[in-house]
Amino acid sequence: MIDWVMYFSAFFLAGLLLKTGDDLLDELDRQDLSWVPLALSGLLFGLIMTVSEWDLALMTSIIIGVLASGKVNRPPFIVGFIVIAIVVILRGLPIITGIYDWMALVVMMFLAAVLDERGNDWTDKQISPRAYRFFKFRFTLKVSVLLLSIPWPLLLPTAIGLWFFDLGYEIAAWIVKNRLQEGLIGKTTTHVLENGGES
Repeated sequence: MIDWVMYFSAFFLAGLLLKTGDDLLDELDRQDLSWVPLALSGLLFGLIMTVSEWDLALMTSIIIGVLASGKVNRPPFIVGFIVIAIVVILRGLPIITGIYDWMALVVMMFLAAVLDERGNDWTDKQISPRAYRFFKFRFTLKVSVLLLSIPWPLLLPTAIGLWFFDLGYEIAAWIVKNRLQEGLIGKTTTHVLENGGES
């Protein structure tokens, strides 16, 4: 029981820390603070990748997605990848029982993630709010991995882990969004008070 709690907690924290580091870079422009969460996220990614071939497949597809996004030219992300590599080298990769099945899984999960990304760009929140939310919260990937666990039952814990990963990811996004809104409100209030004082 404790092992499962630690397993799913690792997924949750990996998503939380990845999004926190990402938003510190892109939304808050605080690269100096992004190093720690991205390095810790890399540590968790590496640990999860060494648990089983199914976890390795999922995390590999996510890493390919990050590489495809072009964000790896940012130093904190490079550090995260270095940490992943170090952990994998130290712990070793899990045994892959069927290389062709494993590669097929990686490709299918990566394509599902790409579809979510493209769908989020194509859909309009006003015209089709349901479709917008479906792609925004990456349901193509999350549902696809659950469906893939039917022919590959051992994938199920990884599929559930992905939902925990995404939960952490969205909580971090919500926290940063609220922080930005509070900062905007604070600046607006200050500006109004200053203008009021001048008048």
